[in-house]
Amino acid sequence: MWELTADDVEHLALGAALMGSGGGGSTRSARSLLRHQLERSGPIPVVSLTELAPGSYAIPVGLVGSVTVFEEKPLNGGEFARAVAAAQRYRGVECAAVLGFEAAGVNALLAAAAAAALGLPLVDADGMGRAFPELEQTTFFLNGAPLTPVVVADEKGAVLVIDGVDGFAAERLTRSAVVTVGGWGLIALAPQRAELLARTAIPRSISRALDVGRLLSARNQPRLLHDYGGRLLFTGKVVDVERSTGPRFARGSAVLEDAERLMRLEFQNENLLLLEEGRVLASVPDLICLVAREQVRPLTTEEIRFGLEADVLTLPGAPQWRTPRGLGLVGPRAFGYDVDYAAPGRTG
Repeated sequence: MWELTADDVEHLALGAALMGSGGGGSTRSARSLLRHQLERSGPIPVVSLTELAPGSYAIPVGLVGSVTVFEEKPLNGGEFARAVAAAQRYRGVECAAVLGFEAAGVNALLAAAAAAALGLPLVDADGMGRAFPELEQTTFFLNGAPLTPVVVADEKGAVLVIDGVDGFAAERLTRSAVVTVGGWGLIALAPQRAELLARTAIPRSISRALDVGRLLSARNQPRLLHDYGGRLLFTGKVVDVERSTGPRFARGSAVLEDAERLMRLEFQNENLLLLEEGRVLASVPDLICLVAREQVRPLTTEEIRFGLEADVLTLPGAPQWRTPRGLGLVGPRAFGYDVDYAAPGRTG
């Protein structure tokens, strides 16, 4: 066990932004919320998957919906408590810990804020290892753990329970619910028994994000790439950006160039493909991260603009995603691209 303190918030936010792979949204409001919670309640105990007591339950939480709307209309403070209480009543269990279903972007910080607000430990694990846009794109669902009941709570006091459906339908219904309640909702997934989490969750997600943030803050990119198996693929300037609205999510592409080469980045909510002359250099589920050179700051897809100078990094996704079933959920074809996954070190 270790403790997350108020002094860790900025580093956690920086690392979580990189782990978002261009997605995950702005962390401004979540940083403020988490810092306030930690200053008021003190450090959060962070426990590993192996430190959860046998037979105990932990509950995955996070935000679903528009992070932009969330920034404009933030929490009133009781949403996670209502969501977790409803999930516990519905399942007839009491949860001993909290984890994020997505330890990237805003949701890494909100999981910690939920733990602080509820007075529970935070599990050093998650269900994505990066940012993905949909609930079924979790290793919980990948490995057969139930997602439902999904409980949605909004800032006005509404609580909705979605049950009796598979992960794909749970995603659709949850998405419809958060639109109905105003654009975002804080959710709790089905409480997970410790023994099941040990098999389905991705370990060390919080400690990894915190360490990555410290290395970015120290401008120690070589150490970051060495320690986490990453590569610097390209350094260049954005010379063209195109955006459109797709059937599920906003999508677009950007062209980056240096003195000799052109790269095309394809993105939807997250960065999904990097190509050079039609060859795939990196692809989802591995992380493709743009880092602004001057500020050494991870960029979201919304921040990509003409003239921006950036390093393009790749970090390996969780091994669970590189299985045939994992690629079926989160590989390039799952996002509508007619290419196969390009493993690190080779091109497709």
